[in-house]
Amino acid sequence: MQKKHNREMDSKRRFSASLEAKDSLEGLKRQNHRLSILYDLALTVGRSLELKEILDDSLDKIINFMGADSGVIYSVNDLTQELVPVSFVNLSALAVKDLCENRVKIGECMCGKIAECEEEVIIYEKASTDDRFTREVIKDEGMEFYAGLPLKAKDKVIGVLCVITHTPYTPDDELIDILRAACVPLSLAIENARIFQIELDKAEQKVRHFDFRDIITVSPKMNDVLELIRKVTDIPTSILITGESGTGKELIARAIHYNSLRQDKPFITVNCAAIPEALLESEFFGHVKGAFTDAYADRKGLFESADGGTIFMDEINSMSSALQAKLLRVFQDNTFMKVGDTAPVTVDIRIITATNQNLKESVKSGSFREDLFYRLYVFHINVPPLRERKEDIPILTRTFMSRFASKFDRKVDSISSGAMESLMDYDWPGNIRELENAVERGVAVCEGPEIRSRDLPHEISSVENLMSDDMSLKRVERAHIQKVLVLAKGNKKAASDMLGINASTLWRKLK
Repeated sequence: MQKKHNREMDSKRRFSASLEAKDSLEGLKRQNHRLSILYDLALTVGRSLELKEILDDSLDKIINFMGADSGVIYSVNDLTQELVPVSFVNLSALAVKDLCENRVKIGECMCGKIAECEEEVIIYEKASTDDRFTREVIKDEGMEFYAGLPLKAKDKVIGVLCVITHTPYTPDDELIDILRAACVPLSLAIENARIFQIELDKAEQKVRHFDFRDIITVSPKMNDVLELIRKVTDIPTSILITGESGTGKELIARAIHYNSLRQDKPFITVNCAAIPEALLESEFFGHVKGAFTDAYADRKGLFESADGGTIFMDEINSMSSALQAKLLRVFQDNTFMKVGDTAPVTVDIRIITATNQNLKESVKSGSFREDLFYRLYVFHINVPPLRERKEDIPILTRTFMSRFASKFDRKVDSISSGAMESLMDYDWPGNIRELENAVERGVAVCEGPEIRSRDLPHEISSVENLMSDDMSLKRVERAHIQKVLVLAKGNKKAASDMLGINASTLWRKLK
């Protein structure tokens, strides 16, 4: 009897353990499903700073996992206190027209009241009969289920998410919890797009103020360069611009010249490495008739042609030691002699030099004169490579896209999120020049109005994207924090405020 009793007890325990394991497995499946949905949303939000693109994709995913009929995402216009419909899915043409033409203010209609009270409203049946809905189109079309949730950043409502069904619908508590959790990345998307636009407006104002022509940037590092340009424009001193090939050193030199008192005088550029060594002296200093076999007449050199203005000498490191010695005199007293002549020529010029090499190392190796180096190095501007100013890639891409679309007479006005990801993830060894070439190719070969990943050069489109499918949620979070840090110009306190977390949490997540 005792053995039988023990067997029965063992059987009950095994059965109970089996039920517990089954419940635990179901719980893990539900948790995994929830994390999968939120992970997918996090990827969507992290792919772009184009707010409408982000919200359209996110809302479509929300409607799908909720099994709802339609939805709307509003953002709050701080100036007018209106709710602006940014994204909508599966609304009738009449409803879309009404939303866009008759915007509600905070406190009006259902969504306005949600923004005002900062509290969610969920109605499970006969929602359109609720008196808080004042739009006639809602009552006419009917609405059974309604969920309206505030989107908040830094304890302030910045938008409202609405999910709607027109037929009876009863979501379980878990779906509602996922919907609440989805509000977090949506809020971050709206807030970050707003911050990005503010920074972009500031940068555009700065560029317009100094008229820096083709220098297009929202990068803090490049803004520092613009500040240096502003300081040195009217100071008659030598300037050395350093930076990798393709970073835009000539643009910097042009900005200095065209914002200086010399702007109406010549701006002459010369690539020292592109001129044969035997011709360099004649090119720079000019020559008199009979100075050498082919000197049939007097000829001005580049220095004399630039009199009153600016000469920009790129790849200064490629000059021979003999020419460096003659160039030193020009730096000292703006005086030189033409080839074949003994009379000195004096000019009033500003000399801006540039190199993609480390001149200090060249001085150490003996290939560059130390005395000339210190003449060049009076005022130094270093142009950061594109990989250190990736926040400029979207605005540069759109600028180049517009330029080449006009040049090729093609209606290309957008770039897919996947293509933009590829551009953002690539390291750009050729810098802005390489980006310009990539966009030119994209505009030339794309089959519609949008550049896609396949339209980009293979070495760019084949890069393993940051937001790849096997990316961990932790990496998504870290990448997002790093984007916000860029917008906050590296200020961790400001970044933590933007993210709605404390500074110690930010430090921990960055480790």
